[in-house]
Amino acid sequence: MDRKSPNRTLKAVALSTCVISGFATASLAEDVVKTRQASMDQIRMGAATLVPMIKGDAEFDAQVADLALRMTYAGAMAFEGKFPEGSTSRGANPAIWENKADFDAKVLDFIADAEAAVALKPMDLEALKAAYQPLLKDCAACHKAYRIKN
Repeated sequence: MDRKSPNRTLKAVALSTCVISGFATASLAEDVVKTRQASMDQIRMGAATLVPMIKGDAEFDAQVADLALRMTYAGAMAFEGKFPEGSTSRGANPAIWENKADFDAKVLDFIADAEAAVALKPMDLEALKAAYQPLLKDCAACHKAYRIKN
């Protein structure tokens, strides 16, 4: 009986999640609120894979980290432009539209940092930490100013 290793199973789950999330994001293109929520879910899934590795709660796996970083980047790309005036939703602070230029700049910083993290292709835990740290700072900066905790 051929048993899959936990890492192989995790890789398959990560890849499937990325593909499903990307499809869900694309299929919701007409509804910006649902699209941005799907994008944020995709970013969260990337974090749910990467943060345990960084904390030492999950074994580092370069292939899984790469998939999770790509998932994060794809979510970030789909997030851009999904906050037109009047598209309020639960968790979205009205300050987004009051300070739209700052908000948009934060989104672009996140996209650039996500792209850079993917380009780094971290092959060990220290490289992953270095690649992901700017993304954590981006998330905190934006959430502090523009997210209402539910």
